[in-house]
Amino acid sequence: MNIFSLALDTLKVSKPWILAALAIYVLAGVIAWSVPEHFDFLEAQFANLMERFADLSAWEFILRIFLHNLVASYLAFCFVVFFGVVPIGLAVFNGLLLGWFITWLEQVTWLQLAVMLVPHGLFEWPAMFIAFGVGIWRGFGHRLGTVTYGWAERLKRAHCVFLVFVVPLLFVAAIIEGRFHLLELLS
Repeated sequence: MNIFSLALDTLKVSKPWILAALAIYVLAGVIAWSVPEHFDFLEAQFANLMERFADLSAWEFILRIFLHNLVASYLAFCFVVFFGVVPIGLAVFNGLLLGWFITWLEQVTWLQLAVMLVPHGLFEWPAMFIAFGVGIWRGFGHRLGTVTYGWAERLKRAHCVFLVFVVPLLFVAAIIEGRFHLLELLS
């Protein structure tokens, strides 16, 4: 079986866990959006992120955001100890951060928010959910499925998914996310 077939087959097997990761992310986002006062600690996290990406050139921004998301996604794939708690925790944290961020931008309309998030999110969100879901499948979900693979086979399959799907999606997302920097560079 080639790398593309293996990656596609792994996506099929881990699909319920990818959808579970999506549900966890959305639920966490709705909770943080509904009661943002309970998540004020996220402001420091967000400020830290903003500081790390401030004052970068267009290409530096794109490279840094790509590497940041690549490392975060890879951690979701690899740290599956305790039955996939790390990918679940990452899904929760990212959902909370998005939900809180939406309320933090009080003066921004829904349309402005969509213009800000959706273009790169069309590529970044699937990459995240795939990473979280395959990580959950590796740590826990494989025990509940009809197809069982050993630890090494699950790791190999996760890496195939990472290379075939996650890396290209995150690369495109980083370029789109850096679009404002690129537009400044071109003007």
